[in-house]
Amino acid sequence: MRAQVVYASQFGSTLEIAERIAAVLSARGVEAAAASAEDASDPDGFDAVVIGSAVHGAHWLPAATAFARCIGPKLEARPVWLFSSGPIGDHAAGTAQPDPREVAELRPVLHPRDHRVFAGSFDRATADFSPLGIIERTVVRRFLPDGDWRDWEAIESWAAGIARSLAGSRPVAAQ
Repeated sequence: MRAQVVYASQFGSTLEIAERIAAVLSARGVEAAAASAEDASDPDGFDAVVIGSAVHGAHWLPAATAFARCIGPKLEARPVWLFSSGPIGDHAAGTAQPDPREVAELRPVLHPRDHRVFAGSFDRATADFSPLGIIERTVVRRFLPDGDWRDWEAIESWAAGIARSLAGSRPVAAQ
């Protein structure tokens, strides 16, 4: 089985989650690699796809949404999982989060087996603010709390569940 883990990340937290998911899948016998939504290859060579995005203002990043919309029709025969990363801060990370708006739009197209929201992280000292406009940069610098609220055990458990699901599936090419 081969799985593609596609992500869109603004400050690196979602990238690290995608890499951990790919590592867990690989450790459980699923050939997997993480790729940014901008660089991800066509899903034809993969038996399953996991797509994730950072969430800003209740929205997925545009790159993840564009990738999912573009490849959605090609995924009908493949299992798909979605994840979102973003709530940060003690209160937000400890509270159930609604699905980002794009997930509701993509459900009828991708038919995901699951969508999971994971808390994220933010490190002002290493964040690249250059792609942000002045207003967005000011908001991020002043109001986002520094810290790491990711629950690696929950992320790894979710990825292990994907691997178990795929272990019972036949590769797409063999179907």
